[in-house]
Amino acid sequence: MPEVRAAASVDKPVQAVWPWVREMDNWAPMLRGYQSHVKESETESIWTLTGDLGPMSKTIEMRVSITDWKDGERVAFELVGIGEAVTGRGAFDISEDLPPEPPPAPPRSLFRRFLDWVLGRKPAPPALLEPAQSHVVFTFSIEAGGPMGPMINAMLGPYAEDVATELLASVAAAVRGA
Repeated sequence: MPEVRAAASVDKPVQAVWPWVREMDNWAPMLRGYQSHVKESETESIWTLTGDLGPMSKTIEMRVSITDWKDGERVAFELVGIGEAVTGRGAFDISEDLPPEPPPAPPRSLFRRFLDWVLGRKPAPPALLEPAQSHVVFTFSIEAGGPMGPMINAMLGPYAEDVATELLASVAAAVRGA
């Protein structure tokens, strides 16, 4: 299960960013394919998402459980498909310090280059973080199991990259405007 990472700088203090990020009701609707979510408790919820992977589209329900909570710093969660062989995890980390540079991205696979060509997408330039009051890093991974798992996972890598980048851009924009 490859893990993707996106980072953004926000010119607001951590104390202003954390209350917005800590509440999943704020950012869950920003996920690509979001349909709805129901909070069962402060640490458990059910999300309904539609995944569009090229010619395949499927709506699934996922149980989301908060697994790590460090007030003012980090919220991490796990995803488990309800009736589907899908698992994943993600985390928001907030800091005043610039995050360490991620390792260089692996070269884009032939499949990714082909998919980008078919969809007319250009590879995103590497995001450069600027000095700011706080920095938000979102990590995300997702994996499909079952007999179709290997084929679906080949498409999930690029999908996860797009989800992480779009979600963090939306969160950063919302926090800046809050």
